[in-house]
Amino acid sequence: MAKQVIGIGISANDGTGDTIRAGGDKINDNFDEIYTLLGTGTALTTGLSATSSVVTLAGPTITGVASFASGSAAVPSISKTGDANTGIYFSAADEVAVTTGGTQRLKVDNSNTTFAGNILIPNAGTIGSASSTSALTIASTGIVTFVDDIVIKDGGTLGTTTTPAAMTIAANGNVTFSGTVAAVGTVDFEIKDSAGTTLKTVKSFA
Repeated sequence: MAKQVIGIGISANDGTGDTIRAGGDKINDNFDEIYTLLGTGTALTTGLSATSSVVTLAGPTITGVASFASGSAAVPSISKTGDANTGIYFSAADEVAVTTGGTQRLKVDNSNTTFAGNILIPNAGTIGSASSTSALTIASTGIVTFVDDIVIKDGGTLGTTTTPAAMTIAANGNVTFSGTVAAVGTVDFEIKDSAGTTLKTVKSFA
């Protein structure tokens, strides 16, 4: 029902406005529609309140699409009351981001998930895929266990914080060490072909 407006005439007492009965009927109809939309028909729904800028609904059910402004890392469009710089916002078209303390921590777009900080898993937690859910296990001590091979890109490197390229593995399998190879005790190096057959054993450490 559209809002019904009481006819008040062109001027006072000109006889062209609604009668008191007709005007009262419009008032009742308008209130009936409001009470039905926001309540039970005879009482307003509890939990509904409003100020000049905020409408509060306790436990609402949304059956359609709820649209929000884009927001920003500093002021996300979906946030917790009293914590306006933490929540969810829309960093660009087809992107959604999570911010805490006014700084973006996570962004998801059409092809990537980008983390801005550390990723923490429980002690002895696992990381994997749909077919191998525990491909990688991280113990509480920090030791990482892989259940299968570790493959890096052609010419990829392994190292430490100080020397990130301590070891380079070329596309043909050749390994190059950037520093001195040292060992304690007797260590054997085996050179194998692609079939796993040992071609040479080097005993150069003692």
